[in-house]
Amino acid sequence: MRKLIPVLLVIFMLMSVQSAFGETLSEQNSMAVAVPNVYQNISDGQCTIVNNGGGVINISGWTSTYTAVTQVGVQLNIQYLSGGQWYTLNSYSYYSPNSAYVYGGKSLSVSKGYYYRVLANHTAIKGSLSERGQSHSEAIYVQ
Repeated sequence: MRKLIPVLLVIFMLMSVQSAFGETLSEQNSMAVAVPNVYQNISDGQCTIVNNGGGVINISGWTSTYTAVTQVGVQLNIQYLSGGQWYTLNSYSYYSPNSAYVYGGKSLSVSKGYYYRVLANHTAIKGSLSERGQSHSEAIYVQ
């Protein structure tokens, strides 16, 4: 019996330590999962690029906010890949005052033999708060 008590105490202590480690890991995991909302106004924004063939592409993008803001905007930057780097060919800006949504798009003729993508800047202004985010489309090859 005297030999059994120390063994039981060791087992009990090990179980307590495992439980404590489990709780710590669980707390760390839950903190990693709980991500605070980064933006107060911008709720979403995306951009797309479509190859229509013959050197013609369509680009588009939009920004949305949780509620109407002073100004919501999206700037579409058409970029091409050269030497492993992306270069901006042109930019097109679209804004909507006192709104929660803006959309913009354009059909463009581009040079063949390059990869193209859209890099979008999403903006929202409400009072003194100005927010900005970015998104980019997949890259397409125009031949």
